[in-house]
Amino acid sequence: MSMDFYLETYGCSLNKADSDLMVGRLNAIGLHRTETLNEASLILVNTCGVKEPTEDRIIHRLRTLAEIDIPVIIAGCLPCISLQRIESAIPSYAAILGPQSVDSLGKIAEQVLDGKRGILHLDSDPASKLRFFEGPPNSVICTIPICEGCLGHCSYCAVRFARGAVRSYSIDEIYEIVERCTHLGYREVRLTSQDAGVFGHDTGENLHELLQSLSRIPGKHRFRLGMFNPNLVIDSIGNLLSAMKSDHFFKFFHIPLQTGSSELLKKMGRQYTVEQWTEIVHKTRTIFPRATIATDIIVGFPGETAFDFRMTEELLRRIKPDVVNISKYGDRPGTEASKSTEKIDSKLKKSRSRELSRMVSKMIQETNATWTGWKGHAIAIEKGPKGGVVCRNFAYKSIILEDPIPLGTELDVCIDSAERTHLVAHRCLD
Repeated sequence: MSMDFYLETYGCSLNKADSDLMVGRLNAIGLHRTETLNEASLILVNTCGVKEPTEDRIIHRLRTLAEIDIPVIIAGCLPCISLQRIESAIPSYAAILGPQSVDSLGKIAEQVLDGKRGILHLDSDPASKLRFFEGPPNSVICTIPICEGCLGHCSYCAVRFARGAVRSYSIDEIYEIVERCTHLGYREVRLTSQDAGVFGHDTGENLHELLQSLSRIPGKHRFRLGMFNPNLVIDSIGNLLSAMKSDHFFKFFHIPLQTGSSELLKKMGRQYTVEQWTEIVHKTRTIFPRATIATDIIVGFPGETAFDFRMTEELLRRIKPDVVNISKYGDRPGTEASKSTEKIDSKLKKSRSRELSRMVSKMIQETNATWTGWKGHAIAIEKGPKGGVVCRNFAYKSIILEDPIPLGTELDVCIDSAERTHLVAHRCLD
C-alpha cells in the first residue's frame, strides 16, 4: 500500500502527541503524510473537546470536509463527548475513533481505503500506543506522552469522559523513547499528559522517579514538564523540585489555579485550596527564583461572585505568574456544572474576562521587563511567528533573535527589550 494521508490536529499538547503516534501507526502500514489535502487518499482529523469554541470550529470543518470526495476518519476526544454532533456534521464519515484507538487505526485505515464506511470504534486498545511514536520531521521539538487519564472530578470537564482512567507508560518505555529522540537531535523534549501528577498512580512508579531517570540521559537536550495539579504533588513537591535541579530541565512549572476563591474551587470540584496552590508556587520560587510559573484561570464559572473575581485578581497581582491562560466558562456536555442554576450572564463573563486580560497583560509586561539586560545561554528552538528565531533560556522564556540561527543551535544571548509575549535579544559575541 502506497498512499498519502492528510492530518489536522486540534487541542492540547497531549492531542498533538497522539497525532505523532497516529503518524507512526499509519507509516507502519505504508501510508505517508502529505501537507496537501487534495493529494490525500485519506483525511484524519484529531479532535479536541475541551472548549465549546474549539468544538464549534471542528464541527464547521467537518461540514466542509463532508463535501470533499476523500474518506474522513475522525479521532481524538470529541467523539466521546459530542458523537451525535459529529455524525450530524459529516454523515458520510469513514470512521470515528476514540483517543485510545491508535493501534486499531492501522486496520481501520486499511478497511476505509478498501471502501468500507461508517466504522464506529470508541473502545480503548489494550496495548501501549507509545510504541508507534515518531518525532515530527523538520523540528527540534518532540512531545512525548507519559500518561493519560486523570484522578479528578472537576464539575466543568468533559475530557475525563473521553480519556478515562489513568494509564501510565513505564519509566523504562519512556526512557527508551526519550533516549532515541535525543540521539535523533531533538533539543526540546516535552513531557505531556492530562495531569503529570497522576503519573505512576496505576503502576507503582512516580513522577520524581521518572524525572530523575530521564535526567541521566546524556546530551544537549532540555525537558519541559507539562501541567500538574497541586493536590497530587503537594506531599512530594520537595522530591519533584529536587529532580528538576538538573540542567536538563527548563525551570517551567504549569500549575493551574482556576480561581482565587477556595469556595469556588469546591464548586469546581478542584481538590486543593488557594493556600495549597500558593504554597507550591512559593516552594518552587524559593528553589528556582526566576522560574516561569504558568497557570490557568476560568472566568464566569457558575456561582462566581464579584468578590470571588476580585480575589482572583488580587491573588494574581500578589503572585505575578509569568503565563496566565484565561478562559471564559462554557458548558460542556454531561458535566455537573452545565446543569447549574447559577450561570453567569454572558456580558458579565466577557466584561470580567476583558478586565482580567488587561490586568494580566500589564503584569506580564512588567515581569518581562525585569529580564532586560540579562545575558546567558539559550537554545534556538523554532522559527518566529513574524520572522527570526525563537530561543529558550533556562526559564523557558520566549526570546526572539532576528539573526538566521539554525534550529538546535546553542548560543549566548543578550536581552535588549521586553514585549508582553516575548523578549527581544541579540547574539552575544563576547
